[in-house]
Amino acid sequence: MNTTIIKMTDAYEYQSFFKEINNCSIVDCRDLEGTRCYLDDSAKETIIERIKEFPSEGIHFIDSGNYHYLSLLWLNKITTPFSLVLFDHHPDNQPPSFGDITSCGGWVLEATETLENLKNVFTFGVGNEIPAKDIPTDLPIYISIDKDVLSEKFAITDWDQGTMSLDEMISILKELFSARKIIGVDICGDSGENAHFAYDINNQTNRTLFDFLSEKF
Repeated sequence: MNTTIIKMTDAYEYQSFFKEINNCSIVDCRDLEGTRCYLDDSAKETIIERIKEFPSEGIHFIDSGNYHYLSLLWLNKITTPFSLVLFDHHPDNQPPSFGDITSCGGWVLEATETLENLKNVFTFGVGNEIPAKDIPTDLPIYISIDKDVLSEKFAITDWDQGTMSLDEMISILKELFSARKIIGVDICGDSGENAHFAYDINNQTNRTLFDFLSEKF
């Protein structure tokens, strides 16, 4: 199993959870402009090139929620029908403010409109949820986690946050893994803006999530 870390800010410079992970690949994109919240075409082409050797399978840490659109680049690699399960305090399904630019607030909408293999989107943290046990088992699942769905006891992010506990998240994940094929998982919701004091709690939550997920793949 491969674990990929994409650095868009200095958030991971303050964390240690990934330093003892075997087969951990780090993709540093902090040199790119045109990436914060919105991804311009030039930066998108560069990131796609930098991650081309890495599959959608496995665990991907993708920095702050300002870069949650990176999930779209992993989803684009999936070549068979699948469902997306999203943990997020925001639905990320808003039309772009201008043009057709990819954004952290609209990448789910873009995915549903452009990815023919994406058949369903199930959400936790934004209302209209169905129990994890009721998510169909006939299609494999890709899971995308924004830690802003968690309360501030379990994460410090760059966005307003929900009230989910880490135990609640792990419980849902256990149910998802119990009877379904999971393609891959990505995790964002670190803090680039508050990296210098948010690292401890985020590091612990990232470690807990990695320890759980690494046992499942």
